Amino acid sequence: MLARSFLRDVSGATAALYALALFVLVGISGVAFDYARLAGMHSELQNAADQAALAGASQLDGNTGTCSRAANAVVSLLANETLLANDGAGKGITIPLEVDCDAVGSIRFYQDRDKTTAATDDSSAKFIEVTVDARVADYAFTPVVGAFNSGNIDATAMAGLGSSVCKVPPLMICSPDPSVAFDADSKKGWGVVATGHSPSVSNQGGVPGSGSNSTWAPGDFGFLQVNDPSANNRNAALLKALAYVNPPIDCVKVDENKVSTGNPQGLYDAVNTRFGIYDFNSNGNGNVLAPCEGGACPPAPNVRSDYVRNGNSTCKLGHGNGNNGFQLPASGSEFRPTNHGAYDPTVLLSSNTPSAMGLPRDNCHYDTFGTGLCPGGTGRFGNGEWARQDYFTKYHNTDRPSDWKTISRYNTYKWELGQDPYTTAHMPTGGAPVCGTPAGDASRRVLTVAVVSNCASLTGASQPVNIDEWVDVFLVEPSSDDALRHNAFKDAIYVEIIGKSTVAGNGVFATQNVRRDVPYLVQ
Repeated sequence: MLARSFLRDVSGATAALYALALFVLVGISGVAFDYARLAGMHSELQNAADQAALAGASQLDGNTGTCSRAANAVVSLLANETLLANDGAGKGITIPLEVDCDAVGSIRFYQDRDKTTAATDDSSAKFIEVTVDARVADYAFTPVVGAFNSGNIDATAMAGLGSSVCKVPPLMICSPDPSVAFDADSKKGWGVVATGHSPSVSNQGGVPGSGSNSTWAPGDFGFLQVNDPSANNRNAALLKALAYVNPPIDCVKVDENKVSTGNPQGLYDAVNTRFGIYDFNSNGNGNVLAPCEGGACPPAPNVRSDYVRNGNSTCKLGHGNGNNGFQLPASGSEFRPTNHGAYDPTVLLSSNTPSAMGLPRDNCHYDTFGTGLCPGGTGRFGNGEWARQDYFTKYHNTDRPSDWKTISRYNTYKWELGQDPYTTAHMPTGGAPVCGTPAGDASRRVLTVAVVSNCASLTGASQPVNIDEWVDVFLVEPSSDDALRHNAFKDAIYVEIIGKSTVAGNGVFATQNVRRDVPYLVQ
């Protein structure tokens, strides 16, 4: 009876089963604990790799020393620690310094985000990939199931630099030679007839040469797309961008944009507001430019040009002798150089003394055949040889800058204003605007343009453009189709190359022009 009762008694079975399962439970708990430790350590390493790649990408500006600066930023700015690695190497996460522009080692540079082409120099380093040094986590419980550590664990991240320019009028010109880099700094002082039309011997002639029925030519001028949530159409957004001192436009990507089709006349009127010329109805252009005469579109502080205001009743173009408004000199009284021989800055180029004269174009853009083109296949681009003697004789005959024989028009303008690098103003009489309250510095007559290298493939349809370089240019004169201007093009804007843009490139940014460089993770 007692034996039968003992055999039926199961009161201690649970403890026995627990004892048998204890090893399995400890193993499972150990695996979970150590896996969490491993995952945590990998997150620490990945965060470090991400931050290091972003730090390096912030230096990818394509200038000399890009790879070296990026690599040093990766190493010097990395301050992440790992608290979960216990391999005896300390808490710090490290990356060995490698400054070569290649795709070898722990710091690698590529030309594309797909990593199909390694970088070969500073200018081609568009993306950076970083791998942090491997670390090891010794397991606490997992040896129960035969594993002792995690082995080497590392992390990799890749980043690039997304750049945009903000509050910059969206302009473009076609490169004179798309097979080579534009290199604006080697073309400082060159005059450019930027136009959206083909040349014609008729002063009022020319047919659209961009986005219409003919091929884009070197020097062709166009407009990039711009986003303005407050504008009801694309042209309205462009008008604001060109005229307003604080245009309500979104940022434009530095490396990617599309050309805007069309060439509306109002865009040239918008540019002329920078000279204090308001050649539109106060409620014209769909009221887009109506605020201009209320102060939204101030003129530059010095607007001297070949236009002189006749009468005080209007700020529009007079369009012919005898009318009120801004007038060009009568035929025979304008600046029209007749000396087209070897250039000598000390020799007068015009046989007459013009009654009104602004900063002139390059001499070769006044040739005797009336084509308005300089010699060569890219004749819309000049050579920087302009009538210095004529201009300084008329306005500054006994008071000239020391470098007047080689000075650019832009630096002449700054010398007249007494602005950097000059300290004393030499403003000629009549240079101040008579319409509008002027803006405070020379930047109102400075535009930033994108030099585009794929103009041959552009058509009327809006499509991406390849931007070779962003360039700052100086507005030399107001835009005009008046026959007395002796234009070879309809709707032309004449500019002088200042150099590589300080807005979309490197340098000091103007107050109203902002570049935003944002590094971003690719993977």
